[in-house]
Amino acid sequence: MEFAYYDKHINKKTKLRYDVTPLFHDPKVFANLITDLIKPFKNKKIDVVAGLDAFGFILGAPIALKLKKSFVPIRKGGKLPGIKGTIIRTSFIDYSKKRKSLEISTNAIKKGDKVLIVDEWIETGTQMKAAIRLIEKLGGTVIGISVLCSHKNAKTKPLFDKYNCQAIRKSRFGQ
Repeated sequence: MEFAYYDKHINKKTKLRYDVTPLFHDPKVFANLITDLIKPFKNKKIDVVAGLDAFGFILGAPIALKLKKSFVPIRKGGKLPGIKGTIIRTSFIDYSKKRKSLEISTNAIKKGDKVLIVDEWIETGTQMKAAIRLIEKLGGTVIGISVLCSHKNAKTKPLFDKYNCQAIRKSRFGQ
């Protein structure tokens, strides 16, 4: 489907970022979105679907169910309840210039697992790159990234080139 199909459901009367939650209100639109996010990877071997906190959870879980694969949440720092040694964490500086962190359970991904990462939006790519570091540290291989929208710029180019990033809408900043 074209992004225009989804764009008419996105709330743009907001502060800072657009509100994509109306995409989840209509079951047909939501189902189509899940199908379209999977489409570029339908012929790839996938063992695990990883979703980034928080919209990646909403999108990644139904993708994992549809593919009959496990789902792994990659959480914001300090959210996983595991004890020391059961969680790994990495930090990054996001688009707002603030230091943040992501974490994952050490048993979530096994060496050699083929991982599809899902999120709703990529602006600078720093959060996605942090998630990739976690997956690769556990021995997983990122076979693709599926998002609703990604800004295409020098910072995000490695995600498209090296990690098969697929976005329903690719835009340049200011568009």
